[in-house]
Amino acid sequence: MNAHVLRRLVAMDFIVTLEYRGAFLIYMIGNVAVPVISLLVWLTVSEQGVAMPLNRRQLVTYYLLLSVVSMLTSTWLAEWLGQSIRLGEISPWLLRPAPYVLSQISNNLAEKAFFLLPMVLGVGVFFRDDLRLPTDPRTWVLFALCLPMTAATAFLLDFVIGSLAFWMEDVNGISRVRTLVAGFLSGQVIPLALFPEQYAGLLAVQPFRYILSFPLEVLTGSVRGGALALGFGLQVGYCVLFYGLYRLVWFHGLRAYSSAGG
Repeated sequence: MNAHVLRRLVAMDFIVTLEYRGAFLIYMIGNVAVPVISLLVWLTVSEQGVAMPLNRRQLVTYYLLLSVVSMLTSTWLAEWLGQSIRLGEISPWLLRPAPYVLSQISNNLAEKAFFLLPMVLGVGVFFRDDLRLPTDPRTWVLFALCLPMTAATAFLLDFVIGSLAFWMEDVNGISRVRTLVAGFLSGQVIPLALFPEQYAGLLAVQPFRYILSFPLEVLTGSVRGGALALGFGLQVGYCVLFYGLYRLVWFHGLRAYSSAGG
């Protein structure tokens, strides 16, 4: 039943996206612009003769794949959800037979489908001479396994932050801090491989790696063997952790919401 409802909601949200295509286009450009700008900065650094652990082709491949993975896994619902809770806009949804979270999942999928893919393809054509994709089918299978968990982890983290609006007047500050921290610790601005060696252990286990960087590492072959198995284990663990937090925060938040609304 939920799958059928989700399919219908995605279709409806896609139509809404078409109606507000100008605003959503601006959001999408911002989402793709960060990896592209970061790529141009690091290419400039490498061309100045600075010794780096990644060459030009590796940098181009990393950031173009980052754009794709970011497109498929990004989420921007925390501030929107917080506002909906504060204004009571979630009330009509709570009367419906489907879980409220489905409305946010469908909105996320519909907005991505319309704008992000064409933009990423355009950037890929521009840098096509330096792009090197893996040829081993097993790599693509592993990537396909970890990508949904990456998207789920990012989505659930944002949903938890937005749900704090049940008790807080404004969650925008927390959401923006999360975006800033994730920009560095997820590998969006700086590939984790370029951080000093002494931080490698900490960077490997922190949660922001698993909302963006890890599937890129799998796809580029930079993580193998025991490190790959550990990475998958941690990714599953973070998925379970944030799902548990979502259920806990949403359940207690709805009880507080009902009490306040009478």
